Amino acid sequence: MEKYEYLKGLSPALDNKDTNKALSFLTEDCVFQAGNLEPVRGKEAIAKILNNFFPEVKGIRHEMNDVFETGNAVVHRGMVTYTRLDDTTLTVPVCDVFKVRDGKIAEYCIYIDWSML
Repeated sequence: MEKYEYLKGLSPALDNKDTNKALSFLTEDCVFQAGNLEPVRGKEAIAKILNNFFPEVKGIRHEMNDVFETGNAVVHRGMVTYTRLDDTTLTVPVCDVFKVRDGKIAEYCIYIDWSML
């Protein structure tokens, strides 16, 4: 897997609400924390979160602008636009922090404010 292939593929998978594709970029024991939710471990638990979240919005569009790396950690920063079920939109800054192991995401923390969503 190319060094940042998971970064190039993860956002489109999320934008397409493709849980299986998004999970393909994660290790089996990945730790995932989204916003102020409690962290969960493993693809099954992450799939539940994604599958519960995706029906709550009509659309998602990531625009990731910056990538910073140090050791096995990568920071991915940009904006995400959500289309609500009533067709209104909300654009907010997002910062993802990843720890990578063997070319896959082993820890995935999303720093975002969903309070207006």
